[in-house]
Amino acid sequence: MKKFMSLTDYIYKRFTFFKFILLTSAIFVQSCSNDERLEGFRQPVLSEQKVYETNKKSKKLSLGNPKNISSWTHSGGGSSHSLGNIAFSGEGKFSSHYKVKVGPKGSYSEPIFKNNQIFLMTPNGFVVVYNDKGQFLWELSIVPEGSRAKTNIYGGLAINKDKLAITSSFGELLLISISKRRVDWRYDFKRPFRSAPIFHKGFIFGVTGDDIAVSFDVKGKLRWTKKGPQKNTKVFAAVSPAALGNKVLFPFSGGSLVALNAVSGIEQWEINLENSNIGSASASLGDFASDPAVYGSTIFGVGAFGETFSATKRGEVLWRNNIQSSSRLVVSGNSAFYSSNNSLIGRINSKNGKIVFLKEFTSKRWVKYHGPLLLQNKLLLLATDKNAYWFSPEDGRLLKKEKLGIKISSPPIVANKRLMFVSEDGMLNIFN
Repeated sequence: MKKFMSLTDYIYKRFTFFKFILLTSAIFVQSCSNDERLEGFRQPVLSEQKVYETNKKSKKLSLGNPKNISSWTHSGGGSSHSLGNIAFSGEGKFSSHYKVKVGPKGSYSEPIFKNNQIFLMTPNGFVVVYNDKGQFLWELSIVPEGSRAKTNIYGGLAINKDKLAITSSFGELLLISISKRRVDWRYDFKRPFRSAPIFHKGFIFGVTGDDIAVSFDVKGKLRWTKKGPQKNTKVFAAVSPAALGNKVLFPFSGGSLVALNAVSGIEQWEINLENSNIGSASASLGDFASDPAVYGSTIFGVGAFGETFSATKRGEVLWRNNIQSSSRLVVSGNSAFYSSNNSLIGRINSKNGKIVFLKEFTSKRWVKYHGPLLLQNKLLLLATDKNAYWFSPEDGRLLKKEKLGIKISSPPIVANKRLMFVSEDGMLNIFN
């Protein structure tokens, strides 16, 4: 009996102790929840990771000469996605604007342009073609037989000579003869494609939504596949591979940029995203924010959640910096330019990756930005707030805010000194 009572006493004491802990915790939480704060200097636990340029000589802007683009054959202009200083007809403003209805309301992928013809994929499953004056030429359905057309079909386009390659969320890759206006072949991969394809070395390359790199020949034969690293938490789904010499660079959602031999599909090297914005809820995510871009023999990659890097064609990292961008880098001369959907526009030293300027130009957090484009020595951003923003590439000053009156849907392209994009109401807009 005595032994039993001592056990009971022990349990009672334990219970009393836990009550004391709970009471103390409640008092502590209450004291922390009031408006009174202890005096004193507070230093953030999380350190700033961005690296800024301090050398005044390195801050001096040197741009390449504006060059006229006559063809925009892939997302980002070409298979290497390398956009520099583009010739444009306007001096920091638009001189004229006309538009034409091309499809239903919705989200549009990036148009492409060749031989004065604009190629578009509509959200309800059509390829439509217009000339550069907005006149309709022809259209073709890409909806598989037996399937019902649905809205918000995603994927993309690429063109090489007379062939138009199309990837779609139906899980197919198609090749269309432009001159004959018909489908040459279609391959059902049974997996939605996540981005536009590219042509390189006479072959077609793409990435599926579950991170499988694929290669086809122009006759429709599947040559090889390669499964890339994937994260279940991936957010972005519109990143294309890039061409570099005898290699194709595949950005996988697991945060790896993998170089594969264009002919054999054998892996050459791999670069992994290593850092992200410390403290960010998205810091553990992989994902690339945009297509990798190749300028000469230098590769630029942009992570969606806080890392941008540059590397050699052999996969040797030249620099990394904690720059969060929502766009591909535009490189010209000694500088690279980028933007983010946090209303930021930035310039970095393209040689060492250090930030020259990083500026917030508006407090509108709900706005999505397309660009930047470097047009005739000025930076242009198009926004879903129905405005265009022109900036100085030297110091990021806002030069002009120009009202568009339309909400942009597709990424913009520039060809023959004309700016083209599709707005959310399904209108093709052409600016001079």
